[in-house]
Amino acid sequence: MRERRAVFVTVPPLLSDILSEVVCRQGRLSLIAQFGDQTALRDRLPALAPDLVVIGVGAGEVDDVGRTVLGLVPSAKVLVISDDGRHAFLHEMRPHRKVLLDFSPASLMAALDLRAKPLS
Repeated sequence: MRERRAVFVTVPPLLSDILSEVVCRQGRLSLIAQFGDQTALRDRLPALAPDLVVIGVGAGEVDDVGRTVLGLVPSAKVLVISDDGRHAFLHEMRPHRKVLLDFSPASLMAALDLRAKPLS
């Protein structure tokens, strides 16, 4: 099994140290880059092709950056962590398969979320 590659972006130093200790030293993960801001992501992230991108967000920031990063590196998992380390959001694109049992036009419409809208 190959070693996974990680990039940390705007992760506070203390949290970065903890994550490095827990994730990188305990598993097969190596930290290949750290960025202090998000400005270089668009240019540098695709070339690095990380398996994991960890992004720290400050108070008032939302985890929308996860979707942006997936657009740059669709094969990566993106972990967005609040600056206090209490909340985290995992973004990933993965194949999804749903079994449609008793296949019928109604089940197809339901699966595609094309059901008739209730009249108001």
